[in-house]
Amino acid sequence: MLPHLPRDVTVPLLPVAVRPLIVELGEVVGHRLLLLSIEDWGMWADLRFARIATPGASPLARRIPLAADWQVWLDGEPAEVVDVAGRGERVFSNGELRIRPAPRPGSRMRLRARLSGEGTIDTELDVPA
Repeated sequence: MLPHLPRDVTVPLLPVAVRPLIVELGEVVGHRLLLLSIEDWGMWADLRFARIATPGASPLARRIPLAADWQVWLDGEPAEVVDVAGRGERVFSNGELRIRPAPRPGSRMRLRARLSGEGTIDTELDVPA
């Protein structure tokens, strides 16, 4: 099992920044994935997300993708997926994907998530200031 926090970091009193996004990343088998915000904690970041089923979509086997189902690149370099956590139901769930390093403003982030055995979302976006 992956640790929820990287073992070699100290926890700051406050995040460096919280960047609200609300970016639709894509849809797979009737389930939309949205990136809600980036919480920058200095040495790592939490990517806050929501998964929303469209009307009539079949429930997914899991509420959120496992850590192994995510890949993130920052300016073409792979980021470490530290952990993922979430809550919700089969029609709606939200959670956080913990990565390091934290994406810097202006960097290009590519995010890939396997929502089910039937489909993967793969998208890119510029990290806002």
